[in-house]
Amino acid sequence: MSQGTVCEPGTAVFDNASRMVGVVQERRGSVLILIRPSGLRWQTRAISVRLVNDRERIQLAALARHHQQARTLAKLRQRVTH
Repeated sequence: MSQGTVCEPGTAVFDNASRMVGVVQERRGSVLILIRPSGLRWQTRAISVRLVNDRERIQLAALARHHQQARTLAKLRQRVTH
């Protein structure tokens, strides 16, 4: 990560190694645990990430909305079938 950038939990970042956006869930020294709205978690090195740009922030928000809607629909379908 570029100098002066803080990788605190909750920070939205772009991981150059995986080419995906995610949110820092945990930091263990130079290793970050990232998570996506789908629940996908992965590890990467702090040096491999940068803060998200506006387009990537919008992408992350859209993914969060999509997964929230999918969870809501799954709950509704489960109620209907039971």
